[in-house]
Amino acid sequence: MPVIKAGAFDLEFADAGAGPAVVLVHSSASGHRQWRRLVENLQGRYRLIAVNLFGYGKTSSWPGARPLTAADQAELVAAAAALAGEPVALVGHSLGGLVALEAAARLAGRVRVVVAFEPILFGDLKVHGPARAYDEIAGLASRYHELARSGDWNAAGEWFVDYWTGPDAWAAIPDERKQNMLAMLPAVMHEWDMATSGTRPIEGWRAITAPVHLIHAADTRTPTREIVKLLAKHYPDWHVHEVPSGGHMAPVARPDLVNPVIAAAIDGANGTGGE
Repeated sequence: MPVIKAGAFDLEFADAGAGPAVVLVHSSASGHRQWRRLVENLQGRYRLIAVNLFGYGKTSSWPGARPLTAADQAELVAAAAALAGEPVALVGHSLGGLVALEAAARLAGRVRVVVAFEPILFGDLKVHGPARAYDEIAGLASRYHELARSGDWNAAGEWFVDYWTGPDAWAAIPDERKQNMLAMLPAVMHEWDMATSGTRPIEGWRAITAPVHLIHAADTRTPTREIVKLLAKHYPDWHVHEVPSGGHMAPVARPDLVNPVIAAAIDGANGTGGE
């Protein structure tokens, strides 16, 4: 995969297809390969640039001299968007949804449309509630940090994956893939803190000038469901879409449900009807 400089950092990305550019931003403990099915579907009419965020693949790890912020991650996305030389579509899932929103706020007129699947804006949830939803995710983060500090990455992975994917999901992952995921888990430490305290307040999303599409699953976790509801309340002009199943990991578990929604949003912004 190609690597470019994003300021002082290395940025690895995949680049496929041709046409108007779409920048894809992955979730935690994942990587640009999570978008493989979407790339296959869209590369006949779009250029798909899928980035690796800090600590994934050959992208630099976050140095940790200060807390990671969404703005730091968004600089990686901005570097990828600059490859296109024209306004881009931004698509993100979970962590990537948050980063895509931040990048859109910073890039303004250089973005055609934003599609965010359940962005993890835990800081907004902390401020605006409901408290039970924030307490649930704060408890998950606290236990993750505890396990990570003890060096028990296998238990941390199990705690993290089983929460977002379902009971025994970690145990069912093949060993080779599990080893790859274990290598990604240290980056999640920075991402928890970023999602809670390293983002702009909810009013700050008014800086986004492009159309925004929020997607969520009917059977997702309470915290991410409440974040989508909170954003929809504050931004009634944003488009909200629901897929019937797949939970928070639906972009990976049920791309057959999620990818058509993403494609329709991109096609609509581009003035096409797709294929």
